[in-house]
Amino acid sequence: MNVYAIIVNDKSYELPKKTLKVTEKLDDVLKVDSQEHLSVKQKFEKLHNLVKEVLGEENAEEALGSSKLAEIDLSELSLIVLKINDAYEKPLTDYKQEAMEEKMASIPMDKIISMTKAVQSASLVQGLK
Repeated sequence: MNVYAIIVNDKSYELPKKTLKVTEKLDDVLKVDSQEHLSVKQKFEKLHNLVKEVLGEENAEEALGSSKLAEIDLSELSLIVLKINDAYEKPLTDYKQEAMEEKMASIPMDKIISMTKAVQSASLVQGLK
């Protein structure tokens, strides 16, 4: 089972598992900039609500330095949302990275080198004719 966590101000916060509900809310928040009908305040309220829901009220207040949106550094709020998204994407990213590394490691390098030399030799022979 995956364990999701973020680090804010040198403190680790564990996230709940990535359920459909969490995924839908996160997806909605990540699209907030394209929702033109929302005011800036409404957009940041959505971000703040997500952080409170995912981290819990107390942890969100601790991580953000306040429970009041008007007192929160909005850049920090945005960064925390991105960290939450990255934490949930990490297992998939790691899996893809490992699969690519395994694929690269399985390619016999000596065959690649010999094929490269053969192509170079053929090019030289063609150039001499």
